[in-house]
Amino acid sequence: MNKFKEMMRDSTFIRWSFFILFNAVLLYIMFGVIKNLGDISEQALKIINTIIEAFWPLIIGLILAYLLNPLSELIDDKLVAKLIKLPDDPIKAEKREGLRRLISVLFTVILVIAAIIALMYGFTVLLIGKVVFNDLSALMESFMAALVSYEDTFRNWIATNMPDGMLSEKLGEIATYVMGWLSENISVSSLIATFTNIGGSVIDVVIGVIISIYLMKDKKFFLGLWRKFLHLTFPQKGNAVITETLSEVNNVLSKFIRGALLDALFIAILSSIGLSIMGLEAAVFIGVFAGICNVIPYFGPVIGMVPAFLMGLFTEGFWEGAIAVIILFVIQQIDANLIYPKIVGSSTGLHPLMVLLSVSVFGYFGGILGMLLAVPIAGVIQVFVVKWATNKENKLSVQKEPSETE
Repeated sequence: MNKFKEMMRDSTFIRWSFFILFNAVLLYIMFGVIKNLGDISEQALKIINTIIEAFWPLIIGLILAYLLNPLSELIDDKLVAKLIKLPDDPIKAEKREGLRRLISVLFTVILVIAAIIALMYGFTVLLIGKVVFNDLSALMESFMAALVSYEDTFRNWIATNMPDGMLSEKLGEIATYVMGWLSENISVSSLIATFTNIGGSVIDVVIGVIISIYLMKDKKFFLGLWRKFLHLTFPQKGNAVITETLSEVNNVLSKFIRGALLDALFIAILSSIGLSIMGLEAAVFIGVFAGICNVIPYFGPVIGMVPAFLMGLFTEGFWEGAIAVIILFVIQQIDANLIYPKIVGSSTGLHPLMVLLSVSVFGYFGGILGMLLAVPIAGVIQVFVVKWATNKENKLSVQKEPSETE
């Protein structure tokens, strides 16, 4: 007993005892985490998904506000500011400026929604002809009839132009599979079920649009709150680092988005003109589609050529589709060598190989949306990696300096 009391008075023994106990508890916790890693990761993903779903309208609002704010400011400066003049009284001027800003934001949102509806309507008319919105069943019947006519045209083209063999059989099997999938998944009942399932998403989008309107209207107020939050939360050095990093991220994103959209506009105009000159049906809508697809590096131009080839194939024949593809290919070469470097340039600073890899990887996991977001996300990641590497290099240089002076 006395020997035990003496051991307890020994500080070295106490320290080693606590050290062994702490490591034993830590190993036990690590064993439990590794053993139940699947359940823990599943619960963690559920918690993350729940948080994202709860804040999803806010996320949508932030994205929309970021994308639409440049257009809103352009409309405010070039159009609304000339119609609504600010008075000399500062109080009245502030109120009038808020009203002017609200009008600009609402006009921007209405303009974008109208453009989206017009594009959707145009592509629907392109596919099925006249659209009847007052009868859903008639609309679906028209859509299925159009698909059947496309299938018949495609099969007739295979029978006329393709020799009997494995290739023609495979093309016929693909047409049968696509039509079977469409007939099973596209009907009035499936459409109603789809709208029922995405009802919550539609509500989230509507709330997100409303949030984006508030964010764009009161941009100065929310930016002031953000600066106060950073000032109260982080020390001066951390605040400066975060502000500088976010500024670099915004610079990369804004340059890429604005450049890519302007480049897509040029491609849409040139494609529409080229396809109209050759006399292709629905040349304008196919040209607009090619411009939209051009936002996706490497794969987008190929996707944009598909409807042009199919329209030429189904209307005039194979060579008409081939000429349409050649026209779009020439326009893409002009864009790649002249327009794109001038408008977009190296806005993200990514090597072409990294762009290709990012588009492939993000496209594998996220489909078309992943391809659209691949380059800006890769550019943002590069900003953080360069920032980390620079800080690491600075620390190493600081550590070497004392040793060299010694």
